[in-house]
Amino acid sequence: MSAFKVHFRKGGVFLPRVGLWLDSHEPQPAGTVFISHAHSDHTELHREIIVSAPTSQLMRARMSGEWMEHVLPFGQPWNFSGGELNSQITLLPAGHIFGSAMAWIKAENESLLYTGDFKLRPGLSAEKCEPRHADVLIMETTYGRPQYRFPPSDEVIQGVIRFCREALDNEETPVLLGYSLGKSQELLCGLGDAGLPIMLHGTVHKLTKIYEQFGRCFPPYEKYDADSARGKVLLCPPNVAGSAMLRNLGRTRAAVLTGWAVDPNCRFRYQAHAAFPLSDHADFPDLVEFVKQVRPKKVYTLHGFAAEFAQTLRDLGFDAQPLSEQDQLALPLNLAPAKPNNRKKSVAPAELKETATTPFPPGEPFHRFAETCARIATTTKKLEKTAILAEYLKPLQPQSLAAASVWFTGNPFPPSQNKTLQLGWALIRDALCGAANLDQAEFGQIYLKHSDLGEASFEILSRLPEKDTCFGSISSTEQFLEQILTARGPTGKLPLLTSAFVCCTPIEAKFLTKILTGDLRIGLKEGLVEEAIAKAFDAPLDHIKRVNLLVGNIGEAAVLAAHKQLPSATLLPFRAVKYMLASPEETAADIWNRVLAWHAPEANSSAEPLPNLDLPKPQITVWVEDKYDGIRAQIHRVGKTAAIFSRDLKEITRSFEELAETARLLPDDFILDGEIVAMRGEEILPYAELQRRLGRREADLFMREQIPVQFIAFDLLWRNGQNLLEKPLSDRRAQLESTLGRDAFQRAPNISSGAPEPQSFRPAQITNASSGLEIEAAFTAARARNNEGLIIKDPASVYVPGRRGLAWLKLKKAYATLDCVVVGAEYGHGKRRSVLSDYTFAVRDENSGELKTIGKAFTGLTDVEIARLTQHFLKRVVFQRGRYFAVEPDTVLEIAFDLLQPSPRHTSGLAMRFPRIVRIRTDKTLAEIDTLATARKIADSKNGEKV
Repeated sequence: MSAFKVHFRKGGVFLPRVGLWLDSHEPQPAGTVFISHAHSDHTELHREIIVSAPTSQLMRARMSGEWMEHVLPFGQPWNFSGGELNSQITLLPAGHIFGSAMAWIKAENESLLYTGDFKLRPGLSAEKCEPRHADVLIMETTYGRPQYRFPPSDEVIQGVIRFCREALDNEETPVLLGYSLGKSQELLCGLGDAGLPIMLHGTVHKLTKIYEQFGRCFPPYEKYDADSARGKVLLCPPNVAGSAMLRNLGRTRAAVLTGWAVDPNCRFRYQAHAAFPLSDHADFPDLVEFVKQVRPKKVYTLHGFAAEFAQTLRDLGFDAQPLSEQDQLALPLNLAPAKPNNRKKSVAPAELKETATTPFPPGEPFHRFAETCARIATTTKKLEKTAILAEYLKPLQPQSLAAASVWFTGNPFPPSQNKTLQLGWALIRDALCGAANLDQAEFGQIYLKHSDLGEASFEILSRLPEKDTCFGSISSTEQFLEQILTARGPTGKLPLLTSAFVCCTPIEAKFLTKILTGDLRIGLKEGLVEEAIAKAFDAPLDHIKRVNLLVGNIGEAAVLAAHKQLPSATLLPFRAVKYMLASPEETAADIWNRVLAWHAPEANSSAEPLPNLDLPKPQITVWVEDKYDGIRAQIHRVGKTAAIFSRDLKEITRSFEELAETARLLPDDFILDGEIVAMRGEEILPYAELQRRLGRREADLFMREQIPVQFIAFDLLWRNGQNLLEKPLSDRRAQLESTLGRDAFQRAPNISSGAPEPQSFRPAQITNASSGLEIEAAFTAARARNNEGLIIKDPASVYVPGRRGLAWLKLKKAYATLDCVVVGAEYGHGKRRSVLSDYTFAVRDENSGELKTIGKAFTGLTDVEIARLTQHFLKRVVFQRGRYFAVEPDTVLEIAFDLLQPSPRHTSGLAMRFPRIVRIRTDKTLAEIDTLATARKIADSKNGEKV
C-alpha cells in the first residue's frame, strides 16, 4: 500500500496514513494542517498548523484567534507523527509570495511534494522556488491552459511604468490594483528604479511593514493620505475600484495586475482602464517545466484547469489525475474555451497595395507628426510640451495644420463633424497580425506587456526589417481616415488598415493607432493645444478658445490664427454651433440663491444658505421660460434653403420637413435655437410620440398628421448676416419677436387654431420673476401645462456656445429621473427570451469620468423599441458572460425611480428602487448623461417623491 493515499475534500487535501491536512479550506479542530502561504483562501482557524516564519507573522496580521503552530525554516527536515506512519516534512520555497512554502514529505521510502500556489520564475519579493524530485506530486494548476503564457515580468513592469507616467502626465492619479499581500510588494519592488512617487493603501502598507521585519527592502513609499494622494502612484487591493476613496481623488486611471489579463475582457471585469499579466502563479509553460523537474511517478492536479492540465500531462507520458475540476476562473471571470492558435494567412504587400484607392501624395510627412508626439510624451513639463508643439505647428501649410491640430487633441476628426470610425480592438489586432505575419497568440503576448494598442503596434513593427519609405503625408493620412470612415464593415475596413500598417514605420504605426483609437495619451489636453496655437502664431489665447467654441473645430481655429483672421470667425448658416446649456438646481430657493450670487454677491455673502424664499433682496428680475419635453434643435434658414440640427449637431431636417417648409416662408434669414415639441392643438403630446418621428429618412406625410409638431423658439443667434451671440439676451429676444411676428409672440403659448402663420413656430413664453416664490409659482404653472419645469435666464446674458454657466439655470423636479447610459444588456424571459430586454445602466463619475452602474430595468419600452435595441447592442458587444452582454456605452435612457438607496451591488454605491425606462434619449450623447453627484443629491433630498 502506498504511503500517500490521497483524499480531497472541499478544496483541501488529506493524507490519512500520514495524518496531515494540506491547505484545508475548512477549520480543522483536530489534526495538523500544513498552510502553504498567508493568502486568505489558504488560511483557516485550525487547532495545529505547520508554517514558515513569514507566513506565521502574516497570518497573525490578517486574522484573529489562537492556534498551535510549528514554525519551520526552509530546508530543515522535521519528524512528524500524526498518523499510522512516521514521516518527515521539509518546507521548500514556493516562489509564490514571501514565505510561501511547498511541503516535501517522506514516509516508507516514498516522497511526496505538495506545492500549494507556486511560481517557478524568480520574483522580486519572494524566495526563489526550489523544486525537488518526488514520487508523488500534488500541484496547483490555476493557469493550466496553453493560452496562459505570461511575457517576461520585467517587460510587463516597464508597461506598468509607462502607464503610470502617462496617467501622471495627463493629470490623472494612477491606481494599480493587485492583491495587498504578494502582488503589491512585487510591484513595489518593480517600480523601484522608475523614480515614481508611490503611496500604499492601508492594508498594503501594513503587510509591507511585516516584509521589512524580515529584512526585505523596498523603494521609498508613503502610507495613503487622502490630502496628498493626487499625483502619486497608488497601490491598492482590487476591491478599492469604485470606492469612495477613489471617487474623492478626482481623475484616476486604474490598471489591474493579474494573470487573468491574458483574457482580453479582463479589464472590463475589474472596471479598469488597462490589465497587465503580472502574476504570482506559474503560467502554462512553467507548470509543464515544473513537472519535468520534479520527475514524479504520479501527479495530482488541483484548482484552475485541473482536468485539462492532467490531460496535457498524460499526453506527455505522465500518470496524471485531477483532484478538483472546479474552474477557478469561473468565479471572478468568464473565459471562452481555448481555441487553437492557428497562424493567420498574411496578406502580401503586393496584394495590399491593390486595395488602396489612391496613392499617397507628397506633403508634410506624417512621420514628423509621430516624432513630435514622441518628443511631447518624453517631458512632463507643460511649458515644454507647448513649446515643442508650437514649434511643430508654426511652419505647417493650412491643410496639414488643420488636421494635425485636431489629432493632437486625440481625435481623428473634429467633434463637431460627428464622424465615428467604428473600429474595434479586434479589427486593429487583425490588421496588425496581417501586416506583420503574426498569429493571434503572438500578438497577445506582445499586447500583454503593454496593455496598449499603440505600444503593441510599435513593438510588432519594430521586429520587421527596416523600411526605406514612410507611411505618407498628413494629407494622405487624412485621406486614409476618410477611407476608413466610409468603408463598410470589417470586410471593407480590414484591407485598408492592413495596407496602412504595411507601409508604416514603427513610430508611425504607434501614433496612427493612437489616433484611430482616440487615445493619444502624450499629456496634451485641448487647452494645451490651444496654448500652443496661440504661441505659434502670436495670437491671444482667449481668442483661440472663443473661436474653437464657436466653430467646434480646433483645426479651423489654428488656420485662422495662422492667417491673423481670428476676428473673422463667426456663425455660418448650416454649420451648427454648440448649444448653450443651463446648470441644474434642485429647488426654487437654490435657483434664487444663485441669482443673488451672480447679480449681487454682497447680498449673499453669508456662508449660511438662505432660510426661505423671500429674504430681503436687491431689485433683481430674471426671465422664466417653460422647460419643454421635446428635442433641442437649431433651425438655419437662408433664402429658400432651411435645415434643422439636433442637440448632437446632426441634421434631422427630413424628420421634420414641415418645420423646414415653414422656415422658408419667413421673411428673414436666421439661426434659431429652440425646442421641437409634439403638440395637437394646445395639447402637448408625450415625448415618446415625438420620438417616433426621429430617424426617418424620408418625409412622412402620415406622421405629420398623426404627430404634429411645433417649434418653440427661445433664442436667435444670427439674423440677416449679423452674429448676435455677443448681444444680451434682451436684444436677441427683441429681434426674435420681430423675426416671428409680434402677433405670434403676444398670443404664445396659447395660439388658437385661427392664429396667423407661422402656426408651427412660436417664441417661448417668458415671465418675469423677482423672488423664489415667484419662481415656485411659475414652476407649478409650467407643470400644469405638461412641461418638464423651468429655465431661468439672465436678460443681460450673452450666448456662450458649448458652456454650462450660471446665466442659465434649470429647475426640473416633477419626478426623480436620471439620464443613464446602457453598459450591459441581457436576454429576457418568457416572450422576451430571444431579445435583449433587460438593461444595466450607469451614470458618470464627475471626478474620474468613469461610468458607475446604478441600476437595471426591463420595463417601459415597446416591443418594437426592444427589437431595435437588440439589433443595435448585438453589434456593439464588448464581451459576453452567459446571458449578459457588456456593450459599448452609446445608448442613453431616461430612467424614473421611486428611491435611491445605498447599495454595494453597483459601482456607484447607489441603487434605484423600482426603476423603469421613461424613454430612449436619442437626442443625448454619452457626454450628456447625469453624474454621480446628481444622483447623490437626489439620494440626500426627497429622493423619488413627487414634488
